[in-house]
Amino acid sequence: MGGIMEAVLAGLFAPVILFFFLGLLTVLVKSDLEIPPALSTAMAIFLMTAIGLRGGAAAVQAVKAAPGILTVIVIVAVLAIICGVSFAFITANVLKKAGLSTADAWSAGGHYGAVSSATLAVAVGLATAAQEVALPGSLVFGGWMPALYPFMDTPALLTAIVFGRMALAKEGLGQERKIETKKILHTSIFGMGVWLLICSLVIGILATTFSPYEMADTMKFFYGMFRGVLALFLLDMGMIAGRRLSALKEIGSNLWKIVIVAFGLPLVWGLTGVLGVFGVNLLLPGTMGWADAFVFAALAGGCSYVTAPVAMRIAIPEANPSVTLPMALALTFPFNIVINFRIWEIVARTLWGA
Repeated sequence: MGGIMEAVLAGLFAPVILFFFLGLLTVLVKSDLEIPPALSTAMAIFLMTAIGLRGGAAAVQAVKAAPGILTVIVIVAVLAIICGVSFAFITANVLKKAGLSTADAWSAGGHYGAVSSATLAVAVGLATAAQEVALPGSLVFGGWMPALYPFMDTPALLTAIVFGRMALAKEGLGQERKIETKKILHTSIFGMGVWLLICSLVIGILATTFSPYEMADTMKFFYGMFRGVLALFLLDMGMIAGRRLSALKEIGSNLWKIVIVAFGLPLVWGLTGVLGVFGVNLLLPGTMGWADAFVFAALAGGCSYVTAPVAMRIAIPEANPSVTLPMALALTFPFNIVINFRIWEIVARTLWGA
């Protein structure tokens, strides 16, 4: 257990996490430090591209080493779809009982069923670091798990939108709106984060298959800069989270219930993801490491603040974004990277005996 706690403390005091705290502190002390929006976008582009390329390369390498890994990838992809659909549905119903309006509850369901690109980026950085210090030949993080981003993200958004519109119609609330499936799918798939990740993944697969030496040279750039860019990205995220805290007062008397949901449900979703991946690994032993389960937990327990707000604005305009965005950015994201990450890691390490 001492080894696990040592690793957990190392993760808690990792530079990227400390930079996030620096962002929060920057807002609290009212420093004039600012991250230009263009730089923030550039960092997000870099991180999503790096994650996609690495995922594609890792998938090819895993399949070459053990062709049976394709079966594992398909099974975990199905698990991601199930998680996205069920998490969106359950979250919406829990939040409805917690006092949110029907529109706000289903909008939040879409946010909490979908994937947070920032949460994923931090998890990949920590998982990659764990693999680098592992014993030679041991599997800690296969690297292909981020490829499952769209398998969880899009089904979650569609579930929240379809059931949300049905609930509003049943209650006689909101506008009679036709669900514009094509527009929603376009927003979900071609939004910056998902689109970059999918395309980078495909490029990583093709380049690793047909031009491995060029791919290796290209990845030197992305590997070398990944952690530094991630640290600055977390500084920006900390500042954004700090600014969003004041917006929580709009939730009113139900704030304490919302805080419990924003902290607790992602923890449960992440643990469900860890257990799901562990179950697959029991069926097909040795195909995944504890950090694969940890990254899947980050997929499952994250809360989207990129694709979901856009999709929900299109499909459920009755929802109030000043409720869901502060929940995602000021509550869930900080709690995930500071607390839930440590819990998911402890459980994953314990299950794998690492």
